[in-house]
Amino acid sequence: MVGAGVLAVALNVVPSTTAIADAIHRSGTDSAVALPGPSGVVTGGDHGSKGRGPQGPQGRPGRPGHPGRPGVQGPQGYQGVPGEQGNQGSQGNQGNQGFQGNQGNQGFQGFQGNQGNQGFQGNQGNQGFQGFQGFQGFQGNQGNQGFQGETGTVTTYVNVSDPVTNGTSTVFCNPGDQATGGGFQTNNGIVHQSQPVAPNGWQATTVTVGPSQPIATYVVCVDTTP
Repeated sequence: MVGAGVLAVALNVVPSTTAIADAIHRSGTDSAVALPGPSGVVTGGDHGSKGRGPQGPQGRPGRPGHPGRPGVQGPQGYQGVPGEQGNQGSQGNQGNQGFQGNQGNQGFQGFQGNQGNQGFQGNQGNQGFQGFQGFQGFQGNQGNQGFQGETGTVTTYVNVSDPVTNGTSTVFCNPGDQATGGGFQTNNGIVHQSQPVAPNGWQATTVTVGPSQPIATYVVCVDTTP
């Protein structure tokens, strides 16, 4: 039989079930903690005795603890060894047409090319338009003195017209001959003009007409007929 004093000592050293559960909750570990079994009875003495009773029976397994907190981030691992060269991939699909690029810079001047081959004869061109009249040329230099020509024979003669009073007098050389000069004759008439006339004659005209102002003309001719 265990005395009342011994039982009181035994009860004082056994922790309560609530205290044990609270300790398990606070630990934060995943290990299961079993509840301790009842202490053995101390025999043969009082509070001052050093003796211990026998080992009590194994307590029941405790409930699983709560999940622990996440651990600290571990250090960066070492660089892995490069993998082996992979196999050649399949040919990709044709890409879409790209946008028009910007205008490039002016290129450098290229080298002179080689002489090309002789081209074929071209077709006859069309007749060109009439050109513009050219400018008057400069006066040429004085030519050299010509050689002395052979002495020739020139036959001249003078034809004179009859006096007229109508104001105009005309006279001609013989047909085929050449007129070289001419003039007029008048007593008191005032001559307006005196000049050659085609084809081989001479003509003179007075300012006024009338019997008091008769006029006659003459022409100097060269005989050119054979």
